[in-house]
Amino acid sequence: MKKTVRRNDKKLHRLKFYREYVGLNQKDFALLLGYKVSNYAQKENGRTELKRSEMLKLQKAINDRLEKMGKSPVTLDEIFSP
Repeated sequence: MKKTVRRNDKKLHRLKFYREYVGLNQKDFALLLGYKVSNYAQKENGRTELKRSEMLKLQKAINDRLEKMGKSPVTLDEIFSP
C-alpha cells in the first residue's frame, strides 16, 4: 500500500515543525531526497506527494538530530498522521 501526503494536509505542518525544531532547512531535506529546493518545497507544501520511502528518510534525519539534542525519537505517525 502506497502512503502519500496530500495537499492541504495538516501532517505537512508537523513535518515543517519538526524540520525547523531540529534546526534543518528545506535545502537540507532537498539534498537528502536528491531534489532541488523548489521540488522539496512543493512536497512540503502539499503540491506534490511524499512517498513512504521519502517519509522514512525524513524521519531518520529528524530522529538523528533529536538524538543529538538528547530528545526522544518521533514515529512516522507523529510526523505524518492526521
